[in-house]
Amino acid sequence: MTDKVNIIPTNIQGFDKIIGGGFSPGTCILLITPPRIEIHLFCLEYIYRGLIQKEPGLIITMNYSPEDLKLRALQYGWALVRGENEKLLRWVDGYSLNARRDVQSTETIKRIGGSIALSDLTIGMSQAQKDFYLMKSYYRFIFDSLSTLFIYNDPNTIYRFLRAIIPKLRVSGGIGFFLLGAGMHDSQIEMTLRYMMDGTIEINNDLDIKILSLPTPTSIKTGHMELTKTGFRVVEK
Repeated sequence: MTDKVNIIPTNIQGFDKIIGGGFSPGTCILLITPPRIEIHLFCLEYIYRGLIQKEPGLIITMNYSPEDLKLRALQYGWALVRGENEKLLRWVDGYSLNARRDVQSTETIKRIGGSIALSDLTIGMSQAQKDFYLMKSYYRFIFDSLSTLFIYNDPNTIYRFLRAIIPKLRVSGGIGFFLLGAGMHDSQIEMTLRYMMDGTIEINNDLDIKILSLPTPTSIKTGHMELTKTGFRVVEK
């Protein structure tokens, strides 16, 4: 635990330029997005770029199974299984059991009973944070997605859940994104979530990026995502 860091670059081509170089440990960003597979791939690349730098990663997935996501990532050369083998990657899977898949928890995948199992979700995240603490002073995370939680829970229940886990993410050095479906929620929910996070980024159906707020100052407020055969390229717009 001797790492001394300020800004951690994402290492996604062009993205760090529009976010001011990267994010500091303990940063939670709200990512408001349309329901496009490219957004999930962007998140997978974000985790993968950390793994190849020996940065631990945590993926909370409520809409896809880890197995499906690993196959999608492999199409772009992102071998997430290597991160699992090196004990750098952890999953909390809130999808597979609800989809009646015949799967069990493993050393790297914590299976929980869907979006209403918030206690199990908290436990799964805490277990990963405890393991990461012994490896590095920070780690990357993706929470996909808050919208799925809001579908099955009262908003106040989700706010209480977030008030419990966000401080833990900050203290443990988590750096990452909470996904929220664009246009799925009323303005009060969106504004409350923005208030709870450290910054907000919007991505539209054309994969245009709009910076609404960030903890790191940047003069660039817009960009565009392009998916290549090996990953994303972000250009200023």
